[in-house]
Amino acid sequence: MSKANEQKYFERLNISVATISKIKSLIKTNIINTMKSWEQGRDIEKQAFHIIGPAGVGKTQICSQIANELSEILKVKFETKIIKSPVLSRDDFIIPFPIIDNGKTSFKMLYSDFVPKDPNSFGLFVIDECNRGDHSLQQLLWQVQNENKLHLMDFPKGWFVVALDNPDDQEYSVDTIEDAAGLRRMLHIYTEVSVEDFLKYGISANFHPYIIEFIQTHPNYLYDYEVQKLGSVYANPASYERASNILWNYELNGGVKENLDDIEILLSGLLNIHKTRLLVDFIKEKKGINPKDIFYDYDKKVRNKILQMVEEKDNASLGDIMVSFSTFLVTSKPQVKEDELKNIIKFLTDVPVDTASIFVLQIDGCDRTSDEFKYYTKLQIDLMKDKNYTEKFYNILIETRKKDTSK
Repeated sequence: MSKANEQKYFERLNISVATISKIKSLIKTNIINTMKSWEQGRDIEKQAFHIIGPAGVGKTQICSQIANELSEILKVKFETKIIKSPVLSRDDFIIPFPIIDNGKTSFKMLYSDFVPKDPNSFGLFVIDECNRGDHSLQQLLWQVQNENKLHLMDFPKGWFVVALDNPDDQEYSVDTIEDAAGLRRMLHIYTEVSVEDFLKYGISANFHPYIIEFIQTHPNYLYDYEVQKLGSVYANPASYERASNILWNYELNGGVKENLDDIEILLSGLLNIHKTRLLVDFIKEKKGINPKDIFYDYDKKVRNKILQMVEEKDNASLGDIMVSFSTFLVTSKPQVKEDELKNIIKFLTDVPVDTASIFVLQIDGCDRTSDEFKYYTKLQIDLMKDKNYTEKFYNILIETRKKDTSK
């Protein structure tokens, strides 16, 4: 295998990587800024976006969200047309139709309903899995992406193009056209799986609590990369959303715990057998340390288990629990009262400082303008008022960092 093929797709293209929520924000802001520029007399060119990322990460979902939110912000109806390249052909978009005039035959192009035609309309034209369409369709759609037109017909000015693709890695069967013109004219950006994005979306969309708590407790279960490479059914954000729907259906019709045998069969077709059994065990017994128990009831439910892990020097498990707890805080943003503050302090001072440092490092991963950053910053300020926290954790962490940087 050549060195080029060993590189990740985003490395070969030399492009940025961002979370799906960040990409959503960037595209929405770009469209708003473009339309405002038009209103102010600056007729700038529209930007076509190319989002690349693993299947099931939420690329298609954010396009519908962008259109809905733009409708609210701009006070115009923003439509969404999503076309699936693998199941379409060039003739599904455009076909020459013979016309006889004065005995002479000419051809008029007929455009399908996929193509936006109303000059006063607004929307997103989403090309899903363009690199899995046949070659002639890809060439046609590249004109849409690069020129905002189809054959000789321009798209309405208020329509913006977003292309979605899986990466050209070994897990995916794709047929990618990469030429200098295409790379030049589109804005390419790569997205990876974000547990925080999934949980924020899941909480806002009212996912079943078992799904939310399962991923908060086991963030590394969200996307099953290794199983995906084997060509098996694999857990991913989209499949967990469908699993949530199944759980809610049983919740309202007979109960979840009362129907776990049937649920296990159904969910194994979405998440695979192994991940489903882990989820079912979690529902039955709530295996593992739930971050909610650390937050609300540390002494009674959790502390003895944590101290045992510390004694056994099980740093891997402690690290996973710290990630789980930090993820719970930034996604749920629970109200922190005096008792909860004491629980957090006990937890952080019970575990080794290098493991507990994950808690502080969580702030570095937050957007400085986000609600998550404001929540974490306020929590940090409240924690710093406690002598135990500063002496047994924070000051030790600072001294450790100083030693590491001085080496």
